[in-house]
Amino acid sequence: MLEAFLRKLYAGFDTDTSIEAGVWRELLRVINEATVEGLSRAALPPTHADDFLRNLRHSNEVFAAFKTHTMGIEMAAKLIDDKGNLKPFHEWRRDVEPIASHQVGAWLQTEYDTAVIRAHAAADWQEFERNKDVMPNLRWMRTTSPNPEAGHRVYWEMGLCLPVDDPFWDDNHPGNRWNCKCSLEACDDPVVRPVDPFQAEPPQRGLENNPGKDAHLFNQTHPYFPKSCSSCSFNQNLKNNWLGFFSKKNREKECYMCGNIDAILQTIRPTKRTEFESGGVLEEAGEQGKEEARKNRIAYEELARTKGAQYRLLPKHNRQGEASPDALNLITRELSDVKVPDSKDGKNAIQNSISSASSQKVGEVYIYLTKPYDSKSIHDGLQAGFYGGRAKTIKTVIIRYSNGHIQYFDTADIRKGDIKIEGS
Repeated sequence: MLEAFLRKLYAGFDTDTSIEAGVWRELLRVINEATVEGLSRAALPPTHADDFLRNLRHSNEVFAAFKTHTMGIEMAAKLIDDKGNLKPFHEWRRDVEPIASHQVGAWLQTEYDTAVIRAHAAADWQEFERNKDVMPNLRWMRTTSPNPEAGHRVYWEMGLCLPVDDPFWDDNHPGNRWNCKCSLEACDDPVVRPVDPFQAEPPQRGLENNPGKDAHLFNQTHPYFPKSCSSCSFNQNLKNNWLGFFSKKNREKECYMCGNIDAILQTIRPTKRTEFESGGVLEEAGEQGKEEARKNRIAYEELARTKGAQYRLLPKHNRQGEASPDALNLITRELSDVKVPDSKDGKNAIQNSISSASSQKVGEVYIYLTKPYDSKSIHDGLQAGFYGGRAKTIKTVIIRYSNGHIQYFDTADIRKGDIKIEGS
């Protein structure tokens, strides 16, 4: 795996704006294994907490992506010698050996061990939250390390015991220092607070967050992550747009919820691929909710099987306040979303589907009708949906009528009123 990565870099792979899939998948496998090991150590692993587990997996994907990116950038920087010439491969390989030995050796082992510890702590925290009405407080337990560092000693020596909801736990918790082996225990004992004045031991960089609350085993302050959105290699749209650059360069970064890194992950995730005689393709990349996945698979498989369409079903993202698009059209490269309206009124069914898809900034909306609306109401719904410059991002509307007929509409034609309803 590493040898193939090196040869790809030497051949000119773009390390600035791309993630090498092979190394990313291997690093992700390692971190995911650590996560599973940590979760399994908990008294009650959160096997039923679907959103929490999904967010953990996505966080691991993002961390592995930035680790892969950092390793590639550091190695690519050594390709050229002092005279500006490309080094011979064997010479460059020797020069990057220290980087490789750290990134996939000692550092990766430390990251694995820390991921085990923090995944265990995250699972415990989920249990603390579920049971806080019975066990409202948390007591800091003595470390199990044979050679404990001094950073957390004060907590177990004072018998620190605070409510689960106390803000102290936002920044101070076991696992906020590398290889920390402290733990918390739920209890209903009396509260014991630090005596003022009290200076808490600061967390180490990259471990400041509480993974039980945000499902991130490593914080975005870790050195692998960019310092800001404006300095991020994956934020090309921001860098190439001066107005956007000046208006957003100081915004607070949210690497784990960034659409730019999500877009790259969608291109390198392992996929399940089904090909049809029509030439159609259906790929499945990542997880969706059970019912959502069933709906999308039925809808897009019909397009692939009957129309030769090619789609990749996309995993649910983690950006609050934003609904995930259902699929990527592999031919047009437009994001697509399925709507299955239940309105009794055909015009409202179509118009609301377009409005909802527009809020997701997709380029294609696929309206899967299960009720036999009349042609006029469908026509009026399409006209209303795009009236006055509405739904500007949508370029294509696909309607699957209740009788099974499928019709494609170019939104430019809809805006001109040049459409005919075929299959209602």
